[in-house]
Amino acid sequence: MDGFGGQGGAGQPGLSLSEILQQSRKLTNQLGRDSDLPSIQLGIDQIESQSRKLASKSVRNGHPAADARAHYLLAGGGIDAVQLTNAIEQTNIANTFEPLQPVYDTDIEGFNRHEHEQVILSMIEESRRQTFDEFESKLGECLHQDWQSQKKRIVEELGEHQPDEGEASALLRRSVAPSQSAAPGIAEDAPNASLLHGRIVRYDAVIARLNRARVEHEPLPLVHAFMDTVESMVQDAGRKRGLLEAWTVLKYMVLKAGKEREYAAAYVDLDAFRSAPGVALRQKWVGGARAYLEAQFTEYMEQVIAAAPLKAQRGGVPTVQATVAAFLRAQLRTPQNTWVAGVAAEMDTVTDTPLWAHLFYLVRTGHTSDALKCAHANEAALQRVDPAFLAYFKAWLDAPERQLPRGMRDHLMAEYVTRFRSVALDAQDPYHYALYRLMGRFDVAKKFPPPLVSSTENWLWLQLCMTCESGADADAQDPTLRTLTLRDLAQKLEKYGEAHFDPKGTRPLHYFQLLLLVGEFEKAIAFLYARSAYQVDVMHFAIALTYYGLLRVPPAADASQFDTLSVVRGVACIDFAKMLQRYTRLFASSSPRDAIAYMSLLCLNADAPAPVGAEQVQRCHELVRSLILDAPSSSFVELLGSVRADGTPVPGLIEQHLELLHLGDKREFVRKIVQSAAEQCEREQRTTDAILLYNHIGEHDTVVAVLNSELGATLMEPVGLSEFQTNVGAGSPATLSAVSSVVTLARSILASYEQQFQYQGAAGAVCHTLLGLKKAVSLYNDNQLLPALQALEALHLLPLDAESRKDVVSITRKAEEFKTYDENITKNFSDVVLMAMTLLYKLHQELKNSITRSGSGALYEYRAQARALMMWAGMLRFRMSNETYSQLTRLDVYIH
Repeated sequence: MDGFGGQGGAGQPGLSLSEILQQSRKLTNQLGRDSDLPSIQLGIDQIESQSRKLASKSVRNGHPAADARAHYLLAGGGIDAVQLTNAIEQTNIANTFEPLQPVYDTDIEGFNRHEHEQVILSMIEESRRQTFDEFESKLGECLHQDWQSQKKRIVEELGEHQPDEGEASALLRRSVAPSQSAAPGIAEDAPNASLLHGRIVRYDAVIARLNRARVEHEPLPLVHAFMDTVESMVQDAGRKRGLLEAWTVLKYMVLKAGKEREYAAAYVDLDAFRSAPGVALRQKWVGGARAYLEAQFTEYMEQVIAAAPLKAQRGGVPTVQATVAAFLRAQLRTPQNTWVAGVAAEMDTVTDTPLWAHLFYLVRTGHTSDALKCAHANEAALQRVDPAFLAYFKAWLDAPERQLPRGMRDHLMAEYVTRFRSVALDAQDPYHYALYRLMGRFDVAKKFPPPLVSSTENWLWLQLCMTCESGADADAQDPTLRTLTLRDLAQKLEKYGEAHFDPKGTRPLHYFQLLLLVGEFEKAIAFLYARSAYQVDVMHFAIALTYYGLLRVPPAADASQFDTLSVVRGVACIDFAKMLQRYTRLFASSSPRDAIAYMSLLCLNADAPAPVGAEQVQRCHELVRSLILDAPSSSFVELLGSVRADGTPVPGLIEQHLELLHLGDKREFVRKIVQSAAEQCEREQRTTDAILLYNHIGEHDTVVAVLNSELGATLMEPVGLSEFQTNVGAGSPATLSAVSSVVTLARSILASYEQQFQYQGAAGAVCHTLLGLKKAVSLYNDNQLLPALQALEALHLLPLDAESRKDVVSITRKAEEFKTYDENITKNFSDVVLMAMTLLYKLHQELKNSITRSGSGALYEYRAQARALMMWAGMLRFRMSNETYSQLTRLDVYIH
């Protein structure tokens, strides 16, 4: 047994079993003598058994013969099997998932640590898998929602969008005459449609007044005009009230502006809006919004007093102070006829109402002079409780934009901190506290006491009083002194969202008004435009804002493909052109005058900074061209005008709006509108429309060229012979638009040009030739063979007449002439030659098979014509296919 040993390593002597046993015992010395773990003792037989089990798990050698064949096969494919086998045998993946440091069987802490790491890794993998699955699910859901939204917009772009029940039918069937009470075709039992039609007609009247004012360069109080229109509409009382309130908001925001584009320079130009002109404009907005909320609260006070006259006790003289006092008694008196807690510490000596509340509501209703009088009347009481208040109050009311000087504001802040910071909010007089915060614009991030923010309008008025556009304290280190800008207020409003201010979703105009009050005109328009019931009304809000220069439009490169709202350089913009296009599309065909009136409003934006101004004018021209392209041919006279019999021009609807469309004169109108529309019709192969449009602008050669192109394209399509037999004269555009056949249209136009203008252009000769060929094709199709052949001979295109086929030189000359013919003739070369040869064959066979067999001279003539035609065709063989030439050859053989 001592001789049995193994190599422990290179150059190492063999170890006996006893030595191995001693070394194995040393492995467990680290456990200590006091270890509770029992020692494992294995006998020699047990060790031998375990060794044999390990040996049986080792890789056994394969079948030598099979391995050899496999090696040869793989070697033929360029694979070294031996090398791959060695690489596989040397690869050990047993420890891939084992810990980097060995964990002994008795190392409980190491084992737990390893298991903990494995659990963490498993959890990470499971979380990753779940995240991936959730991502895919959410992505699919978002894609589906996005597709539904995009599909809706695409349908809308295709003209199938119905903004409201009955709206599409009302717009499509609307009457041109505004005096009618309902659109023709709308049933009497369709109140929604008839009411909608009434709204649209009344709005149209305002737009007509607006365009007349623009032409005469006179200002128009547009907001007031729209308010009168809404007032005259017969509709739901709640809807009318909401619309009137929204128009009233806009009236206060535009500050009685009446001049066209009055604010465009300060608002539309972003650089100007971020500088002094923009600051001044935003300050005006803040003042206008406050004034609206103050006037609205005054009405609310009257309603409260009227609802509780006994409790209010206003008295016989309804002065401002008496009204405020009556409101306070109605609001702040308890059922026990006492004042609510915390407001009656100081009383007004005149009205015997809480002083601070009285002052606050005088300011809340905009009566600042009365508030100052009230403060002076209570000067003694104020000196006792707040000696500095009267001076601060007077300076605040007298200061421009109600902004105290910096030094006075610092003193006021010290007073504010001393008086209110150390006292709980519920223990203070909320009106006294609010006046201090408003005067100094302190703590803009803090909430006001609940009694002051009982409604959205009260909250917004307080926030507007806290705004400051000068930016003097925008970067103040003390948060108490930081100010609130109108943009900050708008972001706060948008953060709350519509759901906060209208949780039931029953007052869409309410959130619209709030957005207007903070100067977010574009977002207000986009918000209301998404409500289908108000799309007609919001269109006119957008028109009013555009008229005053308070609506930004995006450059064409940044405009959204479907949405009306876009964000450019961090600023919201409305695609006004898209809104107008969608609005006018539904009634453009039935009322083109109104459609043009609306389209011309796009040119209000012509003064916008480049490139927007020029793009808006171009979009306007595109809409007008679309109006022409979408209109039936019979409407061209109404749109483009005509000429009377005595030569007097009659301008059309478009020409009547040249100034509003920013078209300098008729020449520019022709070039940018009519000619462009004609070229598009020609590209779209709308031949009749293209001809009528080119004819309108007097491009006679182009008209005949378009006719030639159409005749050449349809040359081998036969028409009724009656179209060549009717007499045609000089036709007007109105009569030409009713012509459906290109043959009759060509004959009428040629006759008209030759009679009126003595037209003798080269294109006219080509047109006559094409008409002759067309007649020959029709005669051939009608089986009138001899007249068809005679018609071909009369054209002198083919060597069929005696002069053209008298010798080889004449035939060669005729072939050379054919190469110079117009393309519309030469492209039909193969068909014309084959038809001529077929005619000769049929006539020859008919005469040859006749009973009398008379007319041998005619048989000879047909053969001579066929021979000349074949010789002529051979000279032009490269212009026809081999199949056509084979057919000609076969027919020629039959004739001979």
